[in-house]
Amino acid sequence: MKKIYTILFAAAISFLFASCIDMMKDVKDVNKVEYISVSYKVCAATGFIPKGGTVTPDPNFSTEGVVVSFTNVKTGQIFTAKTGSNSIATLEIEPGVYSISVAGRAIHEGYQYFINGNIPSISVFEDVTPQQADSDEKYRLVVRPAKVGSLCISEIYYCGVSPYYFRDQTYQFTNNSDQVFYLDGVCFAQIHPNIATASLPTWPDEDGDGNFVYSLMVWQFPGTGTDYPLQPGESVVVAQEPRDHRTNNPASYDNSMADFQTWTGNTSRYNADVPNLTNIFYTSWNSMQWLTSVFGASFCIYKAPDGITINEHYYADPANYQTEVNKTSKYAKIPADWVLDGVELLTNMNAMHMKRVPGFVDAGGTSVEATYCGKTVSRKLVEKRSDGTPKYQDTNNSTDDFQVNSSPAIRRNGEKVPSWSWTKK
Repeated sequence: MKKIYTILFAAAISFLFASCIDMMKDVKDVNKVEYISVSYKVCAATGFIPKGGTVTPDPNFSTEGVVVSFTNVKTGQIFTAKTGSNSIATLEIEPGVYSISVAGRAIHEGYQYFINGNIPSISVFEDVTPQQADSDEKYRLVVRPAKVGSLCISEIYYCGVSPYYFRDQTYQFTNNSDQVFYLDGVCFAQIHPNIATASLPTWPDEDGDGNFVYSLMVWQFPGTGTDYPLQPGESVVVAQEPRDHRTNNPASYDNSMADFQTWTGNTSRYNADVPNLTNIFYTSWNSMQWLTSVFGASFCIYKAPDGITINEHYYADPANYQTEVNKTSKYAKIPADWVLDGVELLTNMNAMHMKRVPGFVDAGGTSVEATYCGKTVSRKLVEKRSDGTPKYQDTNNSTDDFQVNSSPAIRRNGEKVPSWSWTKK
């Protein structure tokens, strides 16, 4: 009997060995993924960037050490590399369609700058040598440097809660620097279009490339210059309707302690205790309430240089509005150099090729990945100051800088309330 078992066992081993050989042959016959080597050069451009024209990079602006990321639009796979001393990054990637982002920082003439940019969609199917990247303009990633600002967008609650309630949308802004920042005159804008789309707007050639951000809504903080100081680690909260929303929907939350509200005239959506932001521009006025898409809008904050009054000067000039090519609706133009911070909210993280925000404003994007789920996005905490207030991560790339939270919170990480807030009086 033992001999029979031995023979059966040997036969089984022989069968398994033969099967393994067949499987190995099958695997061997599967087509291997062929990678290509591509090189791109990161260039910093200052001044006006013409549309489709030749851009002359600033030769004194170093872009060494900047991270270049290729995200495969189909698979979501990400390939990254850093630029060398020649400002060229070389990556081994699969052929395909990619979104490209650039992210880093640089010191130039004593100031710290973000070096961020992005290309939403580009086909890459052939090798590109470093020599080609150095000599051929089509392999340049031209970046508009942006000075590192004090004020940042620190939390956005936009997706609402079930069933279909989103009147509780809330925005928070934090002084992330070590010096006082004056909120007076700062503008908070929603960027066009309202929802991320593959059919991005086409703007007239006269505006060039990346020289402006186009807004469909602009709100402005009050003050004449030094009325609203924001100390390091203090934050300001803006709500579309400040109230305890749990009375309408138990799954919502209380944002009645917001410092400002964005009121459009509906008396049933108004909190008399809360000061109003000034509305500067609205493409299509809705007297019911300003509500943004639960799929994710995009926003920026900006401030005009000293001597320029937004509503009485800049936006009083018709030249500071723009229409898309072959369309009629007007949008407010925001000069790139005025932008302090911006955040791209996406329907999901696979929609990076649908970005509306230029790369110098936000090289990435963030998302709660669902609607009416009660989640929120907020900046990642880096450290706490000695007074317990937070310092947030800010690389101008929301993909890296933001996290998703299960629920919204007011001053989540111990930010302080400004001394002038009505809530302290």
